[in-house]
Amino acid sequence: MSTRYAGLHAIKLWGLPRTIGAAARVWGIVFRIHLARLTVDHIMKQGTDTMNAHDIIRTEVLSWPGVTEEPHRFGGMEFRLGRRELGHLHGDYLADLPFPVRIREDLVREGKAMPHHILPQSGWVSYPIRDANAISGALDLFRLAYQRATTSSGFEARGSESGIPTSNSEPRTSNRKES
Repeated sequence: MSTRYAGLHAIKLWGLPRTIGAAARVWGIVFRIHLARLTVDHIMKQGTDTMNAHDIIRTEVLSWPGVTEEPHRFGGMEFRLGRRELGHLHGDYLADLPFPVRIREDLVREGKAMPHHILPQSGWVSYPIRDANAISGALDLFRLAYQRATTSSGFEARGSESGIPTSNSEPRTSNRKES
């Protein structure tokens, strides 16, 4: 290999160690979450009649007007409002949500989310769901994504004074002709 080619190769891959490091940190957290849950399940002999984080989040998010679900292309379940992805769940241990970089920076700085486990420089965030207490944080992020989507897409998210979507919200009528 020539020196010139090696230099170009290094330039193209300069961001790879940073991405691998971010992914390793998040997957280390995911591993510890799984290990802790296995230990707790074994000790507590948890029954099968309780809902897991995935089911709780799924039930809440799908109760919002216009939200649908479909399998995510990289695994997990994706929630959409029209053609826009609100975010997706990987099992009941990790939520990934898209935001503009400015909002992602605020969420990370405030400790409400982590940079995305694969694309840390993008607007995407990852939110590890460590236990039942973390479900509300994941729902807060999905609410923020939903509110941003309804504001920009012409949907009106009428709900409580706090702006949290409720099942009573109705989409605004569209000016677009149905064909």
